[in-house]
Amino acid sequence: MSTPQPVQLRRFLPSIALNAVVPLVVYTLVRPYFADDVTALIIAGAIPLLVTMVGFVVRRKLDVVGVISVVGFVVAVAAQLFTGGGDGLIVKVQGVIVTGPIGVLFLLSVLIGRPLVGVIFQFLARRNPALRVPTKGRATALTLVFGGMFTLHAVVAVALALTLPTPVFLAVSNPIGLGIIAAGLATVFLLRRKWHAQAA
Repeated sequence: MSTPQPVQLRRFLPSIALNAVVPLVVYTLVRPYFADDVTALIIAGAIPLLVTMVGFVVRRKLDVVGVISVVGFVVAVAAQLFTGGGDGLIVKVQGVIVTGPIGVLFLLSVLIGRPLVGVIFQFLARRNPALRVPTKGRATALTLVFGGMFTLHAVVAVALALTLPTPVFLAVSNPIGLGIIAAGLATVFLLRRKWHAQAA
């Protein structure tokens, strides 16, 4: 099973930096001009979205981080406008609106005995018979890691959004979130090394 390695992850660093740093800078600049956080947060979140869309038009290629950011932003703004909330909580946690439910879905799949990692690889193997499908035990372990990583990321993001002022939240939420994701990927890497050693 292939897992993102440091060399491959470098491809995502510009997108991660764009979605982590730019919103904070833009929010800080535009916030004084509005009466509430919501409008400033939407403007700050729209900048990475526009850059991602321009990048798609120019390169005809989307990256995973960019797609998640775009979907999360659109869903968050729609939900914010629908609910009419003035605190901007939904827009604040837009980054986990997609990944949070995915994490819960991964964990639930383990509870019912159908770990999603295994299901996904079985589906892909139908088109590529050469693809190695992990055993159920390994699929379960990987599903738990990914599910726990995404779920924890979402819970922490919501907790920070509820307890911290918006500028502080924007400054610390992404580094903390990236730390959780890095820990999850490191766990996957260590599991793969262990399995390879056992197979040798």
